[in-house]
Amino acid sequence: MKRGHILNADLNYAIASMGHLDLMIVCDAGFPIPESAWRIDLALTQDVPDLETVLTAISTDLLPNRFYAAERWRRTTHRC
Repeated sequence: MKRGHILNADLNYAIASMGHLDLMIVCDAGFPIPESAWRIDLALTQDVPDLETVLTAISTDLLPNRFYAAERWRRTTHRC
């Protein structure tokens, strides 16, 4: 049985498939994503789940080498 908290099968697969040089972008609905990019839409309604909830859940299963945050997000969360 899976020990992490993430129940979304596509997101679990993406995390399990991450290699050392792979990049994962977690963003809101307004972020421009190329059609060719693999995307996993977690949205239920506007702002649900919120970015902090998604990042918290992902951090239980993924230990990134680097973490970048938009300046606007960093100013509003005060955690980076």
